Amino acid sequence: MEQNNHPLISFGIPVYNAADLIERTLLSALNQTYPNIEYLFVDDKGNSMDIVRRVVNGHPRGHAVRIIDQQCNQGIAVARNTILDHAQGEYLFTMDCDDVIVPDCIEILYNQMRSHPVDFVAASFVRMDMNGNTYKGCRYEDTLVEGGTYPVARYRYGEGKELFVASWNKLYRLDFLKKHNIRCRPGHYNEDPWFTYQVILNARSCHLIPHCTLHYTCNPESVSGLSASRGYTENIARQYVEIQQLKSNYIRPLTAETFYRNLLADIMQMSLYHAYRIADSRLLPAALRKELMRQILSVYFTAPARGHGGAKYLLLRAFFSLPMTLKCGMVGLGRTLQVKKRISRWVHFKH
Repeated sequence: MEQNNHPLISFGIPVYNAADLIERTLLSALNQTYPNIEYLFVDDKGNSMDIVRRVVNGHPRGHAVRIIDQQCNQGIAVARNTILDHAQGEYLFTMDCDDVIVPDCIEILYNQMRSHPVDFVAASFVRMDMNGNTYKGCRYEDTLVEGGTYPVARYRYGEGKELFVASWNKLYRLDFLKKHNIRCRPGHYNEDPWFTYQVILNARSCHLIPHCTLHYTCNPESVSGLSASRGYTENIARQYVEIQQLKSNYIRPLTAETFYRNLLADIMQMSLYHAYRIADSRLLPAALRKELMRQILSVYFTAPARGHGGAKYLLLRAFFSLPMTLKCGMVGLGRTLQVKKRISRWVHFKH
């Protein structure tokens, strides 16, 4: 559906709680300069839908909003899948219900897509605390990634370049997502790592741009905020165990690719990081910590078809070849020595 040569863009927001922040989020979404947007607000049964309905009913663009009732709380992953299922636009953009975008966010992303069509356009962003102070986020150089086989995967994993893990602040071609059946994993509270992993491995082109279009709210009450301050819950820990297994299975057709060793190194590195976080969590009983550490430190990936790999791959592969008792003991020693800050440098917002 086009409106004055502007294709329809689907704009999705999963809505759960964030009652103190959601009005500014909605207004930043509804006040976009791009003229042809359908809004999909998914009611995941939190505490803020009265605010949502008040804002929508009083806004000139209220007629473009569809509120989709989840009937019961099903979590953000299901809510994002619901957006995918209901989207009717040519392109899709999503954001969280506590962040803010600039007024011309969609227009900027669409103009880049129109100038050079790609599978997705990703913009830069800054972090913002609860008082509105801004900090460094993710700033891309203007980079067009295309050509050859698996160009985006080669860029991210073969060359080790940054491509931010979040599903938000990106404009996707909806037919690309549907062609490859790219969806979130139901039940996951941090749904981005698996969704974006599928995007990176399947995309044949993308455009990273320096324009800062989103303010990411560092909310201490969000899932990631609580996880950082209190440690992994059982649900979060099991989610990361599952993600590592999903990744390992997903990349098996790529064993002959030259960047496959880098994919394995990333999986091993992230498994080691999450094993540390599991060991360091005060919310997990000792027996459960041991069980989950053994699961995430197990070797469940397929070796490369050829070649010996780089130093990082070889070092990590040597660690994962050790007896389980020794691996767990070394992670436990790292916890005792409090190496969390050093380890977090590997993975902060990259996954």
